[in-house]
Amino acid sequence: MPMTINGIGTQYYGRKNPRVYSGVCDSCQGNGTLTDYETGHYFVVVFIPVIPLGRKQIIAECSSCRCHRDMPLRQWEQMREESLNSGLEQLGDSMDDPEKAIELLYNMTLFNQLDEAMELAGVTAKQHAQDFDTMVNIGSWYEQQNQPELASNCFSAAINLNPEHPSSKRIQGVQAIEDANPIAAAQHLESLRLAVASYDPSLFYMLAICYQDQSMHEKAIEEFKDIIQRTPDITKDKSFRKAVRISEKAAGSPTTILPKAGLFG
Repeated sequence: MPMTINGIGTQYYGRKNPRVYSGVCDSCQGNGTLTDYETGHYFVVVFIPVIPLGRKQIIAECSSCRCHRDMPLRQWEQMREESLNSGLEQLGDSMDDPEKAIELLYNMTLFNQLDEAMELAGVTAKQHAQDFDTMVNIGSWYEQQNQPELASNCFSAAINLNPEHPSSKRIQGVQAIEDANPIAAAQHLESLRLAVASYDPSLFYMLAICYQDQSMHEKAIEEFKDIIQRTPDITKDKSFRKAVRISEKAAGSPTTILPKAGLFG
């Protein structure tokens, strides 16, 4: 990490080939915007670049805390060439294996080969249109690339192939939440609530908030209560506690489902 004291030290200058995406920061653990890019590393005097120290590849720079990883650009380029060449070779040897295509797709994305990745995603989706897992994976990739229409097409195809699959239920549940329809969302998600292996508290927190947004506060409290029973530690989260209190106040609840917070909670 570059550092300057009284304007003297090292600093990055310039930003080339940025890739912006959503993710979890390794440092602050926040879920937000991360950026990869190429930059120059310089020795600076009064913040003016004086001596070039080489090119760097910045990896997963957090928009909140600015922490990131870095490596020499030459090393990054060598890794990119070896990874992509290996992926293309393996895909060439197994053209009918969608897992090889998905692996190459994510490597292309990692190394900012987005035009090539978009082309590969389209070809793979067309070639394996009858494969449930492939359509879900390609749909998820499109979603990460902010291509909602293409993602929706893949997800719809997956649901048609296997409407009872847990992933199909999840997709339909999330879509119903986004459409502000908590009743339909609850119907889709019910099988995931009953299956321990498929239970994801974040899904049902989204459902509770959807109920809350529709002023269905009794239903929201029921969801909050179920989440607490399954994942008690969630009551330590301040935003969760605040959401519960909003619905309890709106519903006129005389008591709270929340346990007492700690001394500073």
